[in-house]
Amino acid sequence: MLFTILGIREKRELAVTWIDVQTTKGNMVIQRGHAPTLLIVSAGKPLTICDKNGKQETFETPGGILEIKRNEALLLLNE
Repeated sequence: MLFTILGIREKRELAVTWIDVQTTKGNMVIQRGHAPTLLIVSAGKPLTICDKNGKQETFETPGGILEIKRNEALLLLNE
C-alpha cells in the first residue's frame, strides 16, 4: 500500500505492507484492505512501518491526522 507523509517541509511516499501507529484511542496496525478510517495520531509516540522486503523503520511523529483508504494512507503532520 502507498503511505504518504505530508508535512510543511517534506513529503515522503513509501510502499509499505503495514503501519503500526499510536492513536489517541490506542494502538492500531493498518494493512492493505483496511476499512476507510480517520485517526488522530498521538504526538511524540512511535510510528513503525514495514516495507515489502520486511525492513522496519520506526520514527517519532509530531502528531497529526491519518486518513486510511483501502490501498493507501495519508499522514498529515502537525508541525
